[in-house]
Amino acid sequence: MRASLIVLPLCLFLASCGSDSLVGHQERNIMSSLPYDSTPCNTLLAKRQSLMSRYNLDENAKPVVSATPLGLGPVVPDTRSKAQQAVEQARGEIDAMNRSMVRRKCIPAPPKA
Repeated sequence: MRASLIVLPLCLFLASCGSDSLVGHQERNIMSSLPYDSTPCNTLLAKRQSLMSRYNLDENAKPVVSATPLGLGPVVPDTRSKAQQAVEQARGEIDAMNRSMVRRKCIPAPPKA
C-alpha cells in the first residue's frame, strides 16, 4: 500500500509532463500544406516572403524536431523562449507553403540533397 502511495504521485507527474513537452510543441509545427492549396500562388509567395524576412529564414526552411536521448521526448519540458517558438512555427508554415507551391508547380521543386 505504501509503495502505491509513492508511485501514484510519480505517475501523475509524468502524465502531466507530456502536455507541455518540447517534442509535442515541435511536432505541432509540422503543418499540412492542403489549406494553402486554395490560396493563389502570388499571394502565397508574398506571405512566405513576409515570414522569411520577419524571422530571417531561408526559403527552404524546415521545421525542427529535437532528437532526445532514451525516448525522453514526451517528458522533456519546452524551455524555448516565445521568440524561438515563433521562429519554429514560421519554419513549419514556410515548409507547408513550399510543399503546396511545388505540388501546384508555382515554384520548382528544391534539389534533392
